[in-house]
Amino acid sequence: MKNQKQTTMLKFLSNWILCALAIGLFSSSINAQNYPANSPVALNGKLKVSGTQLVNECGNPIQLRGMSTHGPQWFRNCYSEESLDVLVKDWGISIFRLAMYVEEQGYITNPSSWRQWIDQYVDYCGQRGIYCLIDWHVLNPGNPNAHKSDAIDFWKYMSQKHGQKAHVLYEICNEPNGVNWSDVKNYATDVVKAIRDNNDNTVIIIGTPTWSQDVDIASSDKVSGTNIMYTLHFYAGSHRGELRSKAQSALNNNAPIFVTEFGTSHASGDANYSPDETRTWINWLNERKISWVCWSFSDKGEVSATLVPGSCNSRNWNNLSECGQLIKGLISANKIPFEACNGQNNNQNNNENQNNQNNQNNNENQNNQNNNENQNNQNNNENQNNQQQQEEPVTYPTLVQEIIKGDVYRIVNKKSGKVMSIENGSDLKQVKRDENDKKQLFRLKEADGFYFLQNDDSKFMLSNKYVNNDGTKISQEEKSEYDNPSQKWSFKKANDWFSISNKSDYSGSKVLSVENASKQDNANIVLYSSNNQDEQLWGLEYVYTPTSVDNILFKDCVLTPTLIENEFHIETSTGEATIVDIYTPNGVLRKHFEDECTYNVSDLAKGNYIVVVSGLDGKRILTQLIIKK
Repeated sequence: MKNQKQTTMLKFLSNWILCALAIGLFSSSINAQNYPANSPVALNGKLKVSGTQLVNECGNPIQLRGMSTHGPQWFRNCYSEESLDVLVKDWGISIFRLAMYVEEQGYITNPSSWRQWIDQYVDYCGQRGIYCLIDWHVLNPGNPNAHKSDAIDFWKYMSQKHGQKAHVLYEICNEPNGVNWSDVKNYATDVVKAIRDNNDNTVIIIGTPTWSQDVDIASSDKVSGTNIMYTLHFYAGSHRGELRSKAQSALNNNAPIFVTEFGTSHASGDANYSPDETRTWINWLNERKISWVCWSFSDKGEVSATLVPGSCNSRNWNNLSECGQLIKGLISANKIPFEACNGQNNNQNNNENQNNQNNQNNNENQNNQNNNENQNNQNNNENQNNQQQQEEPVTYPTLVQEIIKGDVYRIVNKKSGKVMSIENGSDLKQVKRDENDKKQLFRLKEADGFYFLQNDDSKFMLSNKYVNNDGTKISQEEKSEYDNPSQKWSFKKANDWFSISNKSDYSGSKVLSVENASKQDNANIVLYSSNNQDEQLWGLEYVYTPTSVDNILFKDCVLTPTLIENEFHIETSTGEATIVDIYTPNGVLRKHFEDECTYNVSDLAKGNYIVVVSGLDGKRILTQLIIKK
C-alpha cells in the first residue's frame, strides 16, 4: 500500500513538473529584475498608454525605434544572437519585432515549433534589455477572423508565458485588408479579452483596415480597455500627406498610434525607393513621439530590405543596402534619450522612510536653528541684495505693447533685463544685449493664434520637443512641414509684459522662465510652473520689419513688389542658396543667379523687372522688382 501511494505520488509530481515546464514556470528566461543596466527596459520598465502617448513606468512619454524581421520561415538565417547584438549595440534599436506570419508556411503549419522560436527571441531581447513586439502577422488572408480560434490559442499562450515580462508588447493583427473596421473590432475584442484573462496590463496594438491605414476610422469607434494602441503602417513610396492627415485625425480623436511597420519603398516592399519622403515621415513621427519599427531586417532582394542579398549567409550584419544605410542613420539621429525613473525600489523607499522618521526630530531642531540664523541674517541679506541691485541696475529698452506678426524683436527678461539668445548652437539662454548679434533676434510669425519664434540667425524655430516638465530646456530645430504644436508659442499679456507658454502644454501651466531665477549671463531659459514672478515675464523690443524678399522661407514663400537700389538678399529656413532669374516685363532674361544668397543688380538700369525664384522645394514664385537708382 505504501509503495502504491509512493508510485501515485511520483506520477503526480512528474505530471506536475511536465505541466510546469510547458507553461514556463521553470523557464530560464530573464526576469524583471535582471535587465542590463542602462538598457531601454532597465530605464523605462513596463510600458503603458496615457492619452495618445506610450509612456514608461513613471508616466514619462517615450519613443521606441527598431527593426522588424521579415518572415522567419524564409529568412531564419538572418536572425541570431549575433545579428541581434549588432542591431542593439551598433544600430541602437530599442525594440525588435517578431513577424509571425499566420499562413504562407507560417504559424499554422507548425504551432509548437514557432512558439518555441518566439519564446527564444523574447528571451534574447530581454537579455539585451530591449523591447520585444510579438506580431500575429495577418496578411493573407486579410480577414483576421479567418484564423480567430488559432489567434486566441496563440495569445492565451503568449500572455500566460510572457505577460509579466516588462519588455514584451503584443500586436494582434498586422494588416487587416478586405474587411471593414467592425469585423476587425469584433476580432480584437475577443482577442483582447483572452489576453486580459491572463495579463491585465501589457500594451496591446490593434491593426486597422486597409493594411493598417484606417486609423482615423478606428479612432471613432475604439476597442474597450486600457493600454490599447492602434497600428499605422506606411510605405514612403506610396503613402504621403493624405495618410499623415488620417493619422493626425486619429490623434485628434485621442487614439494612440504605434507604427509597427513602415518601408522606404512602394507598398509592395519593392521599387520606388523614397528616402526624402521617408525622412519626412520620420520627422513627423519624431515630433509626436510616435514609436516606429522598420520593415525589414533581411537580405531579400527588394528595396525595403536593409541588408544586401547574401549578407545573412555570410553573417555580415552591416553589409547594408541603400535602405539600410538610411534607416541605421535615422534610428540614431536626434534620438530622445531615455531617463531612469525617479521612483526607488521598495527597500530603498523603506530605508528612506525609516531614516526620515529617525531623523525627524533632528531635522526639526536643525530647522529651528536655521530659522533663528535666517532671522538673524535677514537684514544682512536684504542689505546685500540692495547693494547688488544698486551695483547692477536693471534697465530696459523701449518695449512694445502689441505684437505685429512677422516683425523681428529682442525678447527681454523683466528680472534681469537680459535678452534671449541661441548659444552653443542650440541652447536658449539669457545674455547681455548686443545690437550686432543676430542670435538675439527672433521673428514672430503668427499661426492660428500662436507664434513661431524663429531665430533671425539660424532661421530655426524654438521648440520644447513636446516635453513640458519643470526644468525642460528649450532648443531650436528646423521648421516642421506639418502642424507641430511644440514649435508654437502663446503670448499672454501681464500688464506691460508677457508670459510665454507652449501649445503642446494643453494645460498652459508651464511658462518660459530663467532657470533658478538667475540674473547671470548664460543662464538657461526653461519651462517652469507659472508663479507670476519677474523671471517668468518677458518684454518685446522692436528691431525691424523684414522686407518681403528677406522674408522668403523654404516652403513658406510669399513675395510682393519690392523696391531696392543695388542688391537684395534671399534667405531660406535651411540657410541654403536658391536660384533667381530676373526678366524684363517683356520676357527678356537679364540676370541668372545660382548658389548665391545675395543678388547684385547694380548693373541693371532702373525700372520694373520680374523676379522668378525657384525654391528648394521645386516651387517657382514670381514678384515685381522695382530698381530705383
